[in-house]
Amino acid sequence: MTTDADLLRRFVADRSEDAFTALVQRHVNLVYFGALRRVGGDRHLADDVTQRVFTDLARKAPSLLNRPVLTGWLYTSTRYAAAQAVRSEQRRRHYEQEAHAMRETDSMPAANWEQLRPVIDEAL
Repeated sequence: MTTDADLLRRFVADRSEDAFTALVQRHVNLVYFGALRRVGGDRHLADDVTQRVFTDLARKAPSLLNRPVLTGWLYTSTRYAAAQAVRSEQRRRHYEQEAHAMRETDSMPAANWEQLRPVIDEAL
């Protein structure tokens, strides 16, 4: 059986799609289910995290050649990517709630200034 290090070396040296595909197939469950657990069961977010981890792996492959075990890097990358995805999702929801509140405020009927003017004048 070909080791992860051999596959990674082939990918870096030859840009072998077959080698990278073999790495992904070998580790996709580890990354996906780790991400799924970290994002609270959100399957779409776990998909995004998984894709990001393997994109990072492809980009950083040359610097990972001397790693004895790739699964440790994948696990750590999954943790960081999932934490960032959760933070981004929380920010997005917060901004959506603010936008919704602003729209509700904007949809209130406009004040009738002609009726308010005498009340304001009297109060002043």
